[in-house]
Parts: sequence; C-alpha cells; structure tokens
Amino acid sequence: MASNPERPRRLQPEVEGFAASGVPLYYQLATLLREQIDSGKYRPGDQLQTEQELVKAYGLSRMTVRQAVGSLEKDGLIRREPGRGTFVTDQLPKFSGDLELDRSIDDLISMGQATSVELLELSQIAATRDEVRDLEVVEGSKVIRCRRLRYFKEQPYCYIVNRLPEEIGGSIPEANWCRGSVLEYIEESLGVPLQIAKQRIRATLADANLARWLQVRVGAPLLLVDYHIRSDDDRPVETARLYYRSDLYSFTLHFTRSGEEKQGKSWALKGPRFEH
Repeated sequence: MASNPERPRRLQPEVEGFAASGVPLYYQLATLLREQIDSGKYRPGDQLQTEQELVKAYGLSRMTVRQAVGSLEKDGLIRREPGRGTFVTDQLPKFSGDLELDRSIDDLISMGQATSVELLELSQIAATRDEVRDLEVVEGSKVIRCRRLRYFKEQPYCYIVNRLPEEIGGSIPEANWCRGSVLEYIEESLGVPLQIAKQRIRATLADANLARWLQVRVGAPLLLVDYHIRSDDDRPVETARLYYRSDLYSFTLHFTRSGEEKQGKSWALKGPRFEH
C-alpha cells in the first residue's frame, strides 16, 4: 500500500494576546505572522492556523483575524485551499521602495565596543533554507546561532539574532559573545578580513517575546535591521537580524552635494549616523 504523503507542518503560536495600543489589532497580528514567515519559522508549504484557532490563541475577534489573514493573502505570502486550509507560499515577502545602505565595518565594531551585552542563547543548529542561501553553506550543514540583548546606559535597546557558518562561529569562545565586538574578534583573532556590510532597514512591531526582552508593550514600533557581512574575498561571514527600540535608537541619513552632483542639483546619500 502506498504511503501517505507527508503532512504539512502546523506550528502553534507562542504569543497569547496583544496589549492594547494605538496600533490596529489586525495590523499587529499580520505583522507578527509576516515576521514568522520572513524569519523562516514558517516555511513554504507549512499550514497556518485556522481563523478560529487564531481567534482563540490571540484573543482577537474573528473579523480582526480575517482582516489580518486577508492582508497576508493579498501580498502573496499565503494561499487558501478550499477544504484543506491556508498554507505559506513559495513567494518571498515583497518590499517596495527598499533602500540599501552601506554601513561602515568600523561603525559596527565601535557599536559593539560601546555597549554591553547579555547572552540569551548560543547553539549549533541545522541550516534553514534561508541560511543555506545567505551563508552559502551546503544543505544539511550546521550553523551557529546566537541570540543576544544589547544595553545602552543599562536599558535594553536591541535584540539580536546572529547566524554564522560553523567554521567561523564555532571558533568564537562563548565569553566573546558577551564582551566587546564579535566582528573585531573575527578580524583580529580569527584573521578573517571584513570588507562588505550591507543592511536593510524597515519598520515592525514587537510581539510578546520581543516586548518582554526589550521592555516595551506588545505592538510597540521597532526598527528591524537585517545585515550581511562578507570577507574581502567575498565569503559570507555573518548574517544578523536586529530589533531596535525606536524610542531609544534612530538612524540619521546625511545627504551631501559634491563634484558633478552639485552641477546636476542632485543629492548623494553618504550613509547613516547611529544615535542612541
């Protein structure tokens, strides 16, 4: 007898309810589900909870849940199959008007030197599909994942998830994740020259987990930064996702005119300044 096809994964939510805030509840739920899809927690083909299950899990009305799910479907992140359920699609999230900023490696290092860090998790995990792509590792290989909380003047302001190839991340002593700059250690102690840092910045909302670590309310606005570090021979060294408290951290972009740009009256983006 033929074996049954593998059933799609169904994940249960970790968050129970949302705190009252000025942010519409449907938008809070939609943002939470988008983050879970974007982070790889939900993979293509995974089945989303039913509307009734989402209502019960998050304490929201059926109309609110329907509006949130409809938003994800409109953006092509999920598809509904009559009689079967709702599933995550193969389509990556769309971002319109993204602005990629080149950030100085020295800026990243100096930020690590100027703030204190609490280590939440350091583990070796199997590479996800996104990590295979971003870190250019072989499917089925291991990567190092680190979760940390960064403080400035004794206030938590940044929740960080770092992922590195095992040959690099596995060579960093645990103590070095809690002091100074990890990038500085990679350069000076491991002898891996860093050359390229690219990042993407967008807005998001705090779910219950982020709210607890960053000491903000559920649904509070956060700045989400994804960056990718490569060596001078173009090897992936690290990917990181950082959630910043928008009340403690901001990006200031400086535009200047120079050379031919003055004649054309155009502005050139010189890069961000990071303020705490």
